[in-house]
Amino acid sequence: MNEITITIPTPDGFSLSGVLYEYHGQPKAVVQFNIGTGMRKEFYGNLARYLAENGFIVCLWEYRGMGKSKPNDKDEFSCITMQDWAIDMRTVLDFLEARYPDWPKLMIGHSIGGQLLGLLPNHTILKGMVMITCSTGTWWHHTFPYRLKSYYFFNILTSLTVPFLGYLPAKKLNIMEDLPGALILEWREWCNSENYLFDFLGKSIPHNTYNEISLPIKAYWTTDDPIANAVSVPALLRHFLKADIMTEAIRPTDYGVKRIGHFGLFSRKFKERFWSKIVIDLETMLSTNHHYNNPSLKKVNL
Repeated sequence: MNEITITIPTPDGFSLSGVLYEYHGQPKAVVQFNIGTGMRKEFYGNLARYLAENGFIVCLWEYRGMGKSKPNDKDEFSCITMQDWAIDMRTVLDFLEARYPDWPKLMIGHSIGGQLLGLLPNHTILKGMVMITCSTGTWWHHTFPYRLKSYYFFNILTSLTVPFLGYLPAKKLNIMEDLPGALILEWREWCNSENYLFDFLGKSIPHNTYNEISLPIKAYWTTDDPIANAVSVPALLRHFLKADIMTEAIRPTDYGVKRIGHFGLFSRKFKERFWSKIVIDLETMLSTNHHYNNPSLKKVNL
């Protein structure tokens, strides 16, 4: 496996940090790996390497403002938005299509990395999507008592810091990476709305393709995740009207662990039993006869 550090320029002048994990031999496909909000790409490195070892080219990268994609200029950092991250996703997909024109493209998204799929005008490049703990973010749809933390995060902590600093100092509080002021304010608006970002389509979000996407989507969620749960996961997926969706609930007891939550599936302890399922999902999506509603395939309901 080759591990190549890359920089991907965006149309509006940002530089996105990424790593390409290239399979030795003829690859099955190219996988774009979208990380979660406030995360660094290194957190997902073990899974990305595992996928490359199993026959894929994997591009693991960071949104503008995160990790090594963070600009030096504070004003430039503070103006980054969630919709800019959708531009970044689109840019990476175009980059991969140009670099590897002969191989099909697939996508994996964690949390926000799946939510924003419907903001990509170039989604037709893709052959399929695996979503890992992706859902809407409306704070009162989170399970109790986590919803209290969510309310505090968006409506108290943000109000006490962003107007004075221009960003949310989440790293000092050991929550996540620091978030740009414009981004957290936009995200707060979404999370304070019943239908999350979908209440802003055609308004502050001028263009979207949620109703157009006809990809196969495999969506995993964990039963002890306070964020992506039995309410918030279908609240996201119901907007992909034409997509061929299969959902699967991961229960900690079935995997011999006490908890998994929103981030646990990326731990190496799930390599053999869960990561291997992702490989099968990706391979299945490459089949021209693939259809999740085929009676021979079990559809796991929420």
